[in-house]
Parts: sequence; structure tokens; C-alpha cells
Amino acid sequence: MQTLWNRTSPLPAYPRLEENLHSDVAVVGGGMAGILTAYALHARGLRVVLLEGDRLASGVTAHTTAKLSAQHGRFCERLLRDFGLHLARQYVRANLDAVEQFRALVREKNINCDLCDEDAYLYAAPNGPNLAREYECALLLGAPARLTRPEGLPFPVREAVCFERQARFSPLRFLAALLPGLTIYERSPVRDIRGHAVRCDGGTVTAEQIIVATHFPMLERCGLYGLRLRQERSYLLALTGAPPLSGMWLDAGAAGWSLQRSGRYLLLGGSAHRCGENRGESYDALRAQARRLFPAAREALAWSSQDCMTLDGVPYIGPYASSVPFLHVATGFGRWGMSGSMAAANLLTAQLTGGRYPYADIFSPQRFFPSASISAFLEGAGYAVRGIGRRLFVPAQAAARDIARGHAGIAAWQGKKYGVYRHTDGTLYAVDITCPHHGCELTWNDDEKSWDCPCHGSRFDYTGRRLAEPSKAALRPCTDFPQEV
Repeated sequence: MQTLWNRTSPLPAYPRLEENLHSDVAVVGGGMAGILTAYALHARGLRVVLLEGDRLASGVTAHTTAKLSAQHGRFCERLLRDFGLHLARQYVRANLDAVEQFRALVREKNINCDLCDEDAYLYAAPNGPNLAREYECALLLGAPARLTRPEGLPFPVREAVCFERQARFSPLRFLAALLPGLTIYERSPVRDIRGHAVRCDGGTVTAEQIIVATHFPMLERCGLYGLRLRQERSYLLALTGAPPLSGMWLDAGAAGWSLQRSGRYLLLGGSAHRCGENRGESYDALRAQARRLFPAAREALAWSSQDCMTLDGVPYIGPYASSVPFLHVATGFGRWGMSGSMAAANLLTAQLTGGRYPYADIFSPQRFFPSASISAFLEGAGYAVRGIGRRLFVPAQAAARDIARGHAGIAAWQGKKYGVYRHTDGTLYAVDITCPHHGCELTWNDDEKSWDCPCHGSRFDYTGRRLAEPSKAALRPCTDFPQEV
């Protein structure tokens, strides 16, 4: 999927791993978090090997809105309630520091990545929520906040909480400046980690310390991350011909519209939903909003992203599990992966080099669940139960002959259910509808032409090719499925 970032800033290619290596640290995952961490550890003199299963920064990093901000939506009141003042301040401080560290790296290395200071606004529409309490909590947590009533915008705003001097940038241009000198292997998916050995198809990296910075943690046998994470998709349009807009804007209401400028483009985001719950209307809703707000604008690009969410809205960064002290994790950044990635690099680098990171407690993967996360835990368990139950007890509801071109349905053949997609040329593609991860029944995403898992977020194209983890396997195609059933 082409985005504004990978269209304009392709990264260099790296070889596959085809030998056995030894290193001080193996970093699994070549997105923003993995690259920043590998760069920081390498700069401190450690031997680091970075392993990426596809191409560098081809996942969430290439599909981000590219905000560098500690303004993470309507979050300050929730943080205070769930974590208390001390830990909530850690979260805000860690993200404010992260923004400043991006600026410092850009200055130090003279990186041409279009970094631009912007104020970040959480706004309420005329019928939106009252933001006075959120503003008070932001001040308590030490955020550079002010309550304002903006005027002259192309959309109605009653009030807004502004975090001053945040930023935006071009993420792939930034990362390109960090890559020289790093030992990197692409298209080298990690199949397993046993002890200190990280095994890929072409070789093994044996390391004193291992960091798993993949989108969804890959090890199922420790940490229970499959029960503590969910995945959500959101959608983005790059518009040309829209009126000038300064600042970065996020709707505090349920719609959650996001707006910001990037060069000659205006980025409009929203239409978020839990993975596996798309009815094929997400891009339509986004385009309708673009027509309402900017009738003269034209769509240049459209793309989507998949964000990994923790139960309590704070990333898991630190020891993977107490039983494996040499194994570390960075995951669950939600929609704020840029500042979260820098916080992860800072925390993990400190832990692996004997330093101290003052905000580590809030990110601990072993933290106790706040009460607010219990309902999220039960909700996630309910999705898994329903997904498996639907596979076992709900019959197929489509006849292959009735599936229109460019669409899909679940059809029965020879006593078994299949996910069936009819290509625009009329050809039927049938796949096993069972997710290889934990056996949930997949659902069709008509916007992305993909089979998505509502339980843990694995995704597959209509031929069965794996698009997103945590599944490690593709879907089994049914090669003898009849073209008319």
C-alpha cells in the first residue's frame, strides 16, 4: 500500500540473513522502535544485529500520521484516574522528552526530514465533550497545555486543549539517516527464540540480550500478550487543494477525526474500528467528511494503518517476562508510535547498558492492571470466544455464485466453510476461513480486500498470504474450489 512516506522516501535494501552470527544484542523488528533502539545501542559501542521480516519500516512506521507529540487525545484525566499522579506524570514526561530527543537528533545529524514545530490541539466540536477537566489534568501532569477557543478554522470548534510546540516530520527520511553503520537483515522473519538463539530460515543470531520490537509480540509461551493486546485499524487521506491549516488537530468526540498539514498535503484521518469489524464503509465515511469540510480538495492518496492497543492505553516496554531476564519487549504504542518508539529506545538502552531511565515504572509489562483495564480484558476474551464459536456453530451464509465481483463471502462446500473472494475478472479465490493463530473465524474487510481476525488482528489477502501478525502462517487456499457453487 503506497503512503505519502514510502512514496517519497524509499529506504535502502538490505540482504537476508544467510549465516549464523553472535552479537551483544539482537533486535527483532525494523520499525521506528526497533531502528531507534538499535541505533542507540550501537552508538554506545554494543554489537547489534537488527532483523526485519519484510522491508524496513514497511509496517506502521510507513503508515503513520507522523505526529511527534505528547498530546495523545483525551488521556490526562484517564491516566490520573487509573495510575495516580506519580505514574501519570511519568507518561507525559517520557513523551515530552521523546519529542525533544527527535529534535536533538535532527540537529545533531543535520537530517533533512521536514521536521516542523506544530501546536497539537484536542478539540471539541459544538456538540462535543467539555474539555475543562482534561485541561486541568494536563496542567497537573506538567503538560505545556492551554485552553483556547480557536477561530477562523474550516471546521467548527467550541474549545480546544492545546499542547504547545509539538512537531511533525517525514519518518522514513529521518530513519534513513540512522541506518549507516547498523548491521541489518531484511526479509528474515524470526521463526522462534529459544534461549539466547534467534532463529530465522537462513541462519541464527545468538545474542546476550534480545529485544522484540515487532508490532505484536511473537512469543506465545510467556507474557500472555495475546490476552493483553487488541488491534485497531484507522484510515487516512492525503488531500490537495485544501485551505491552509496550522497545527495538528484531533477531535475529542467519538468520530476522532485527525487533521494536519504535511507539505502541500492535508492529512485527514479517522474511521477507526477494531480489526475484524469493518463493514466496508471506512473510506466512504472519510471521503464524506473530506467533502463536508473541504469541498474543493482532491484526494491524492489513501491508506490505512493497524495499531496495537494495550488494556490500559500505555505501551508495554521492558522485560518480556520475569522468567526470561535477557528478553525485552516494546509493543502496544496505540496511535502514538512515534513518541512511544523514542521512549522505548531510551528505556531499553538504559536497561541494557546499566543506566537509569526515570520513567520506566509506567511502561512496565509486568504492571498490575488498573481497574479500568479489567473490562477491556474481559471484552478481548469475549471476542476470542465469539470468534471460535462462530467458526464452530454459525453456518455459512453466502452462495459463491451470488458473490459480486470485487467482494467476498463465507460459503460452504463439501461440509466445510471457506472464505471466497470473486476477483474483478470473475475468478473465485477460496481459503480456509480459520485463523492459524488461535482458530478464530476471519471476517472480510471490503475496504482493504483482506480477511481479518477479530480476536487478535491477524490479516490475510484474498489468496491467503499473511499481511499482519500475530499469525506466523498463511491461510490454506482451496485450489479445487469450483468456480460456481
